[in-house]
Amino acid sequence: MDSKYPTQAEAAYQALKHDILECRLAPAAKLKISEICETYGVALGAAREALSRLTADGMTRLEPLKGFSVAPVSWEEFEQLMEARAEIEVSCFRKSIREGDVEWETRLAGATHRLARAQGAGRGRDPNGPDQAWLAAHAEFHRALVAACPNQCLLDLRETLYARSERYRHWALSLSARLGERDGNKEHGRLAALAQARDVEAACSAMYEHFMRTARDLLDAVRGAGKPVPDWRPWAGARGDESANGAASGDRAPKKASKARPARLAAR
Repeated sequence: MDSKYPTQAEAAYQALKHDILECRLAPAAKLKISEICETYGVALGAAREALSRLTADGMTRLEPLKGFSVAPVSWEEFEQLMEARAEIEVSCFRKSIREGDVEWETRLAGATHRLARAQGAGRGRDPNGPDQAWLAAHAEFHRALVAACPNQCLLDLRETLYARSERYRHWALSLSARLGERDGNKEHGRLAALAQARDVEAACSAMYEHFMRTARDLLDAVRGAGKPVPDWRPWAGARGDESANGAASGDRAPKKASKARPARLAAR
């Protein structure tokens, strides 16, 4: 398919995915195919195909006799997403550092510069949420870090997990939560510098801490908006060292003690 002229199904898929990730379509909201056809200007078959793809991605759900709906959000999913994303991202990052060539170094340098410029222009610092330019630069930076990973299956999974976890950022902002200040340039610059220096263990450890900070910031923001938030218990399996990194070494982290199932988050 020519990406310049996407099919109706592809156009509907991308538009719906964008609106779901940015919570323009609220978590758990019902999705009527007739309304999708009218809103996005696509045919019935294209709408059905787009929804089927989104269901496979975990963005929507299909229930017998009820039809399609936006996937709900929950603290259980958030915890699992962040753990899975850290495991996969660290594994891809480790492989990327080891396999990266000069083209990878060049791409990473450019992505780091673009993100720093976006941050320096004030984008990404607004507690009410970053703008699209910063979000695009941030996504490309993290993509560039792992671009030299030779395992395309891991990279595809990483891309899906990244998109799904970003929905929680937008969900928090939809609750009027204010994300805390942090020195993004310093954090991202350190990740890039360690990767360029081929310091695998320090880079992967820094990546793990980057994810932990992001998770804590989002929880604090939602708590600050007056919403109930469970206690955050960091996982053990995605640390930078290979002996603790289940994705890189094959070893599994010790199983957590059983706990009550977290309550589903209320959708707006």
